[in-house]
Amino acid sequence: MNIISQRFLNKTKEKIEDYISSDNAEITILFSSENPSLLGKKLDTTAIELSQKSIRLEVNHEIEIDSVLDIAVKLRDSNREYRLTGNVRYRMPSKFDSYQIVLVLRERADIRSDFKAWKANFGRNFKLAKVS
Repeated sequence: MNIISQRFLNKTKEKIEDYISSDNAEITILFSSENPSLLGKKLDTTAIELSQKSIRLEVNHEIEIDSVLDIAVKLRDSNREYRLTGNVRYRMPSKFDSYQIVLVLRERADIRSDFKAWKANFGRNFKLAKVS
């Protein structure tokens, strides 16, 4: 089992506290050039857990590992939306013909990115909670 899968499947107490529940967020995939079937579509996803540097999502599309995804994270209790970019570093089949992916967030200079604001406001936007 690789390091990423160990990190997300066998969390220690210390690692659990780094991630929060996604109850307050709606995530939409906006664009991915490596996945042509996503072009021009907005796919609603289910966020499983969030951190300042990564997001684990449940998607109904087999998104390729190393794909670059542009996403929008909308906070349900405010009008705030974050435009973020990340690389798919891990994919695992899930139930009902869906997949869990781990998206590692990063700064991007060629398009609008709210990555710095995401990291700076993370503690104010979300409550820490144990995740499954």
